[in-house]
Amino acid sequence: MKTVSLAAVVLMSIVAGTAMAEGSKIEKSTLINASKNTLTNTQAIGRNSAASTGSINVVGSRIQKSTVINASKNTLTNTQAIGRNSVANTGSVDIR
Repeated sequence: MKTVSLAAVVLMSIVAGTAMAEGSKIEKSTLINASKNTLTNTQAIGRNSAASTGSINVVGSRIQKSTVINASKNTLTNTQAIGRNSVANTGSVDIR
């Protein structure tokens, strides 16, 4: 059952075009965002909400000796974050 759950999470990340890391340790790594986003609408509405399209999000993680490359191409995108502590990203790198 664990394999099926893990496969579902990986598939969901691939379909959404978003890479997420939370509470992890990233060392000696290269994070590359080369997404192509066209005609997208990304909205985070409400307190502490987050929405991402073609983005790399690293929240509460430790990053050391790593390279982050953002080579995304965005055309006709609408990105909105409405509400306290809300985050909305399209084709970006968000490290907090």
